[in-house]
Amino acid sequence: YISKNVKVLVTKKKVLVFNDPIHGHIKLHPLLVKFIDTPQFQRLRNIKQLGGNYFVYPGASHNRFEHCIGTCHLAGELVKLLKRKQSDLNIDDKDVLCVQIAGLCHDLGHGPFSHMFDLKFLPLFRKSNDPEWTHEVGSRDMLRYMINDNDLQKEANRYGLDIRPDVTGSDFQFITEMITGPSGKICFCSVWEYVGKDKKKHFLYQIVSNEINKVDVDKWDYLARDCHHLGLKNSFDHIRFMHHLKVLEVDGVPQICVRDKEASNLYELFHIRSKLHLSAYQHKTKTSVETMICDAMELANDHVKYCGKDGKEYTIAECVNEPSAFIKLTDHVFHEILHSKNNCHADMQKAKEILKRIQKRNLYRCIGTKKLTGTSKQKQKENEKKIKEEFKEKRGHHVNVIKLKKFFFLKNQVKRYDYGMKEKNPCEAFMFYSKTSNKPFQMKKEEVSKLLPDVFQDCEFQVFCKDPEKLEAEKLHFDEW
Repeated sequence: YISKNVKVLVTKKKVLVFNDPIHGHIKLHPLLVKFIDTPQFQRLRNIKQLGGNYFVYPGASHNRFEHCIGTCHLAGELVKLLKRKQSDLNIDDKDVLCVQIAGLCHDLGHGPFSHMFDLKFLPLFRKSNDPEWTHEVGSRDMLRYMINDNDLQKEANRYGLDIRPDVTGSDFQFITEMITGPSGKICFCSVWEYVGKDKKKHFLYQIVSNEINKVDVDKWDYLARDCHHLGLKNSFDHIRFMHHLKVLEVDGVPQICVRDKEASNLYELFHIRSKLHLSAYQHKTKTSVETMICDAMELANDHVKYCGKDGKEYTIAECVNEPSAFIKLTDHVFHEILHSKNNCHADMQKAKEILKRIQKRNLYRCIGTKKLTGTSKQKQKENEKKIKEEFKEKRGHHVNVIKLKKFFFLKNQVKRYDYGMKEKNPCEAFMFYSKTSNKPFQMKKEEVSKLLPDVFQDCEFQVFCKDPEKLEAEKLHFDEW
C-alpha cells in the first residue's frame, strides 16, 4: 500500500495529457511518463505497428509507440472500473500502477517491422535446440534494461513500488508475469505458478495479455487503431464491452466474466480480427514485401552489426540476446543496409538489390493459391506437407532449385485466418453471467445466433515467384498442377 508520506509526494507531480486519435485525451500518471521518457521506450517510435502493410496501405504509418500508450490507457481504465464496481476485490493503487506499466511496456521487445522479425526473420537463424524467442520475452528483458539504465527504481519508490528486477516477489515480477505469463501458459492446477500475486488477484493477469480467451486491452487497442489507420470500419465497441465485465469465481479462481447479452459483441471482435487478417495482416503484397525484407536482412546479417554496452558487436539476429544492442535495431535497418558503404561482399550487394526492388515496386509475385482442407492443426499440417510435395513433383527438374536456400526463386507461404484460437470457437473459452445471476456459465454459439460459422479457421497455401524472368513459366507450372 502507498503510505501517507508517499501520497504527499504523488500530489506534487503533474499528470500528463496525451491527445490520441483513438481514445481522445489520455491522462497518464507521472511514473508512467518517466517510463515513456527513456531511450528504450522512444525506440518504439521507429517500429511500424503493421510492418510491411505500410507498403500497401498509405495510412498504416502508426508505430508501436502509440499502441503501447493506448494499451496502457485501456488497462488503467479497466482496472479502475473493476476497483470502483467491486471493492471486495481489494485492488489497491499499486495494482493499478503495475497493470498500467505492463500495458505500457508489453511491446518493448518488438524488432524491426514488428511480427515480421520474430515470426519470419529469427526462425531463419534458430537452431533445433535453441529456445523459441518471442517479443514478450524481449519485452521483459528490455524492461529490465530500461529500469537499470534509467534508475527508475528511485522514481518508483515515490509511489510505493518495488521494481527491482532481481528481487523475488517484487512488483517487477508481477509486471513481467502480466506480459509473459509464469511459464508460457495459464495454470488452474493446485500449484499456483505466479510469483507476483496470489490466486485472489488472478483476474489482474487477464487485463493486458489474456491467455484464457485472448480478449484483452492489447487487442482492443490494436483493433481500433489498425482499423482507423487502414481506413476500415471497426464495429466492436470496447467501451460498452468494458462496462459489462465482472470478476466472478470460476472453480475457485477469480476470473473476468462478461454479461451474456454481450456475446454478439464478442463475436464481432473476433470477426473484425479475422477480417483484418484477410484484408491487411496477411495481404499478399504485404507478405511479398516482408519476405523481401527478410531475405535482405538474412543476407546482410553477418555484415550489419550493433555494439552492446559490453563493447561486443552483435549481428542482427544476435541482438535479441543483448538489450543494449537490440535498442539500436529498428525499422531503420532497411536504410542501414540499403545505404551501407559495405560493397565488398556479394551478399551485401544482393541485399541492396532486393531493397532497391522494393523501392521500385518490383516485388515477388504471388503465382497462385490453394485452400488447405481439414479443421485440426495437425490435419492442416499434413495437407500442407502433401501439397508441397505434389507441387515439387509436378515441377520435375525444378525441384532441387526450391531446396537451395540462397538461389531458390519460389517461396511457399501459408495464410491462416481464424477467430483467435485456431480452429476453436473462442467464445466457448469465455464465462458469462446473466442479469439475474452471478453464477458463471458457458454459452454455445447456437445460443447466440444460428448465423454464426461452423468452422472458425481457414487456411490457404500461397506460392511466390522471386525471379520476374521466370514468372510466366512458374504460373504455367502452378496452373497445370
